[in-house]
Amino acid sequence: MAPNLELVCFRNGAPTVAFFLRADRPTTIGRAIENVVVLNDERCSRFHASIEFRDGKWRLIDLNSRNGTTVDSVPVKGNVEIFVGSKIQIGRETLLVEAQREFGDVIQDRETTSSRSSVESFNRQDELTAYLDSERTENRRLRGLLGQSTEMIGASPAMLEVEKCVERAAKTKSTVLIRGESGVGKELVARATHERSSRRLGPMVCLNCAAFSESLLTSELFGHEKGAFTGATETKIGKFEAADGGTIFLDEIAEMNPGLQATFLRVLEGATFERVGGNKPISVDVRVVAATNRNLEEEVAAGRFRRDLYFRLRVLEITVPPLRERRGDIDILAEHFLERFSQETGRRYQGFSAEAKATLNAYRWPGNVRELKNIVERAVLMGNPPTIQKADLLTSALGDPVPASVVVPAESEPTTTRGSMPTSDRFEPISLKEMENQLILKTLKYYSWNKSKTAKALGIERTTLDRKIALYNLARD
Repeated sequence: MAPNLELVCFRNGAPTVAFFLRADRPTTIGRAIENVVVLNDERCSRFHASIEFRDGKWRLIDLNSRNGTTVDSVPVKGNVEIFVGSKIQIGRETLLVEAQREFGDVIQDRETTSSRSSVESFNRQDELTAYLDSERTENRRLRGLLGQSTEMIGASPAMLEVEKCVERAAKTKSTVLIRGESGVGKELVARATHERSSRRLGPMVCLNCAAFSESLLTSELFGHEKGAFTGATETKIGKFEAADGGTIFLDEIAEMNPGLQATFLRVLEGATFERVGGNKPISVDVRVVAATNRNLEEEVAAGRFRRDLYFRLRVLEITVPPLRERRGDIDILAEHFLERFSQETGRRYQGFSAEAKATLNAYRWPGNVRELKNIVERAVLMGNPPTIQKADLLTSALGDPVPASVVVPAESEPTTTRGSMPTSDRFEPISLKEMENQLILKTLKYYSWNKSKTAKALGIERTTLDRKIALYNLARD
């Protein structure tokens, strides 16, 4: 007969939850939600290990995990017998094997110890029940939020076309390239593609390629071994390994250095890779979804982006239109964000005033959906219920309405200096690039070349501002 054992999980040195070991079925451990014991650790494989009762003994079996399993500090090769007191280490997680404390244990001093044991058993059962109930509630809440976070809002023909593209892409395993301006919701499209695919039970790992230098980006993508470089105090798995069985989303893919692009292309083609400082080939099953707000054709022509990688990424392409090109979605999005932030803050609003709606629809939204969300959030916090007024909407001068028609001034009429903002509806047309050049330069001068304040005022990312400065060769006087 199998001895009754339980597996106690420890976090930060304190026990969190216990699992009764069943002799009639294996107790699986891993990162996938299908396991009995689910561990939230990137070092843990999706199906890492299993505890089973075999031939009259409890045994722990390592399921060919990437980073291995240790029992009492000894690495497991195949399987090993475990006892009461055995300490199992998986990544950063510690699991301790204990004797199962059952209700009604017979103890000598029935009047004192037995009653105390019964109370402790009741308390422990209550604690476990409360914990499981809270976990189920939290799981339902997180799944609800996940559904909201992957819901694409909009009824315009442009967004309906994006929806169709997402549905088609979700049914395949091919690489997806998402294109669009900053703030249009490229990551949202990537998450929707993952959640509607057969990989939805696997992880989705996101990485912004613009946030790291070349050496750090290599480590983030492929991981590193302990001692590979100064500061590498322990082995770290990369984003590709962490996304095994799921999807990796690489934002700002055009920021990747050409040298790293070659390695990345090999991995896309199915080649193995090694961690930085390691020589063990690693193979993963990952779907790649990439995004960029740059013109990749111009980047290829300039030699900053590999031509072969460009064609490899464009297996499936989804272009997300800017908000100014789908104005039918502005009211829908604004109402969606209003309801969301009203619930989060407890400040109940019934809608927008007519003047506020007119302001939203006349604005050009240079920061796209992200800017709209931020403006509505501020209005909810700073306004006065029950209605959002025009004065509550803090828009930027970057998005001032453009006249419906552009009339070139006659020679006899006063004109504005070429490139300056018009003082009336009559002005000399200039290219968007030239206007953007002058606008960025004037904003930089206004903020004494403080790039953080300038980027915030322009409604763009700091990295985007740096690229624009380099593109237009802007320099401080």
